[in-house]
Formats: sequence, C-alpha cells, structure tokens
Amino acid sequence: MTSLPLEGIRVLDLTQVYAGPACTRILAELGAEVIKVEGPLRLDITRILIFTDNEGLDMPHERACYFSVRNAGKKSITLELNHPKGVEMARGLIAQSDVLAEAFSPRVMKNFGLDYESVRQVKPDIIMLSMSGYGQEGPYADYGAYGMGLEPASGISEITGYRGGPPIRSGLSFTDPVTAFLGAGAVLMALRHRQRTGQGQYIDLSEHEGAIPLIAAHLMDYVMNGRIAGRLGNRSPWAAPQGCYRCRGDDRWLVISIQDDEEWSAFCRAVDHPEWEEDERFADVLGRHEHHDELDELIEEWTREQDHLEAFHLLQRAGVKAGPVFDGKDILLDPHFKERHHFDIVEHPLLGRRPINRQLVANFDRFEASVPGPAPLFGQHNKEVFQGLLGLSDEELAELEQENVIGPGPITEIPPELWSEFLKLPFEQFLEMGALRAIEPDYKQQLGLED
Repeated sequence: MTSLPLEGIRVLDLTQVYAGPACTRILAELGAEVIKVEGPLRLDITRILIFTDNEGLDMPHERACYFSVRNAGKKSITLELNHPKGVEMARGLIAQSDVLAEAFSPRVMKNFGLDYESVRQVKPDIIMLSMSGYGQEGPYADYGAYGMGLEPASGISEITGYRGGPPIRSGLSFTDPVTAFLGAGAVLMALRHRQRTGQGQYIDLSEHEGAIPLIAAHLMDYVMNGRIAGRLGNRSPWAAPQGCYRCRGDDRWLVISIQDDEEWSAFCRAVDHPEWEEDERFADVLGRHEHHDELDELIEEWTREQDHLEAFHLLQRAGVKAGPVFDGKDILLDPHFKERHHFDIVEHPLLGRRPINRQLVANFDRFEASVPGPAPLFGQHNKEVFQGLLGLSDEELAELEQENVIGPGPITEIPPELWSEFLKLPFEQFLEMGALRAIEPDYKQQLGLED
C-alpha cells in the first residue's frame, strides 16, 4: 500500500468545534497521527451538538454528528491543563510531537504556560499553529469569536442577502471551513520549511483575515470605483438571468445562471420557448438585466412543472449552467458522490457503520487520502498515549484519574434527567440542524451500510 505524505508526523490537537478540528482532520487524512486533547471538565462542546441517534441512549456525548464528522480518524486523550501535572504531561507530549494546534483566545495558552516561547524550549523545532478569531496581536486580539460573528466582521454578511433587505449570515459560519484549509496549508508549508532548514516556527492564523479574500472583488470595487457593493440575493452583476427557481414537488429548487447570448439561446431551445430568444427585451445581457423580474416569472412558470434533477440534466446537456438544490439525503444518495468515493463507510463502536465525508476534497493518483477511521471515544487512547509516549504505569494513571488530571469519562454537572429531556426533543428539530441520524432502513443498502 502506498504510504501517505504525513506518515510519521504527530499532531497534538487542542482545538475544538469546527475550524481547528477540520484542519487537523485534513492532516489525519494525509497520514498524520492526530491526538485530540480534551479535559475531563472541558469537553469539545460539539459533543453535545446534533445527536446522531436521538433515542435517549446512554453515553450521548459519543453520539454527536458534528463531533463524529470533524474528528474522524483521530486518537483521544483527556488532560486537565489547569492542573500543574496536566501541563507537565502536555510538555512531555509536545516534546514528542511535530505540530501543536490550538484555537483558544491568545491569552489562554500563555496562562497554561504553553505559549510558543515556552514550548519551543521543550521542542525547538515544534510547529505551533494558533487559530484564533482575530489573530494574536492587534486591538481585537483578545476578543472571543465564532463564525457567526466573523462572517459579518469580515464583510461577508454585508453582501449576503436580498436587495433592500438586511445583511444575513450564510447559515454555515463560512469562515470555519475556509480557515480549516488555510490552517492545514500553513502547517504543510511549515513542515516543508522545517524539512529544508531544520527550523520549527509559529503560525498566527486569524480566521477574521482568512475570510477577506472571499470578498476581494468587492474590496477592489471600492478601491477602483469608490463603490460599496450592495446585496443582490441570488442575482449576479454580470450573468442574467440568474436565480433559484421553484420546481415540482415539496421544497424543490433549481439554480440557473446564464452569462452570454449563446447560453441564452441554448436555454431557450432546451426549454422549448424559442419566443423568449426572439423577444427584444431579452436580446442581450443588458436587456435581460433590465427585465430580470419578468424573466424570473417566465422561467419559474417552466421550472414549476419540472423535476429538479431532470431539469438539471436537461440544461447541462444543452450547455447551460444549472444545479439542483440538494438536501442531506440527496447528497448521501447521489450517484456522482458515490462514484467519486466522497463518503467512506466507517465502523463506530457505538453507532455502527456510518458514512463520513472526506475532509480533503481532492483525489490523488499516487495515494488515497480517505477517512482514517471513526471519531474516538472520550479518552479512548489515554493508556496507549500516556504509557506509550510518557512511560506512565497503571498505578500512575489510576492516581491521575483520582486527581481528575485525566479521566476515563467526562466529568459533568448535567444531571441524567436533563440529558434525557434534551434527547426527547422532536427529531424534526435535529433534521433542521443537519443531523445525520440512523438512516432509514430502505436507504441503508444504497449507502453500503448493510448487505
């Protein structure tokens, strides 16, 4: 079997939620050994978000879809960094690692005694990645941040929304997946630099700044023309018509974007409305922009009678850019994703077989960067890591558990009855949040979850 590019590289992962865990999962798919660190009193908060099986089962912190996807293929240890022994153990692990990744506010690692100047004394060639909302320096450095706030602070929300309406968020916290790839790329560059020079380095990655290239055209519009971009909804400054049109069925939609006269002509022929092409109002792109509202009405009269998938294929075959609006089930069952092996089936000790999407969305012809395995159980690899890397005995591990420096399970003040009530929430609420629940039996075979 062909080796992966990062085999032999060890990453100590202190990140939580989305951007950091997605970044380190990319490194895991490339072959790195990623050790995820959580505290007995400080779980990754995504362990209590979007439960995969909403059945009131035990160990709910092991059943969260959000956590399962972002942390697939990692090892898990528990380590209390507010305890001196925990910090000393962390130093021992850093000494045997290549990369240290964290996503706290800047003051936190310094308070632990694990800032870059401290850890480089332990491991001179360590590569340390700090992924924070606003960077390690500057007036906003110590401000807390999530994607929901970083989208507007980066200018994305200002250009997202309908004409005449307020700014809105993307619904995804779009800065998180972008920062994940930026962080992974930065680590790869730092590893290459270390390979050439023997030098480690510190990477200060601002999620706030990482989003700025997404609005580069709008920045240039202001620099060149003094113009502030407005919100366009589904429309485009250059393509017309462009929109999201209702199709036959419940909540089914098709996106269409036409850039030039040739494409417009192809569209009119494909939908069997040659009279639209002959209409003087729509003769060129400027006219189609001017009469966009009338065009939208005409196009939706056609799409309302169409199946969104059939219309998608019809228009694409005609050379028209179009795409169906997929929901989660559509994506899981789509034959194109299946043929490209975008989802790997992994075996989780509690959840059974589950489809997990690949984080590194690239297919390489010299190696396969697939999902390395399921997300780990909380503290699953404590013994392997602490004994294998730090040489601790069973007695020492038992003593550390007693002191809550490490722990076999999360220490939580949430009473069991509260968990139970939370898990009884209507499943529809979890569907709206994007939960990947136990798949309905008639779809399991299609997903490769059973014979």
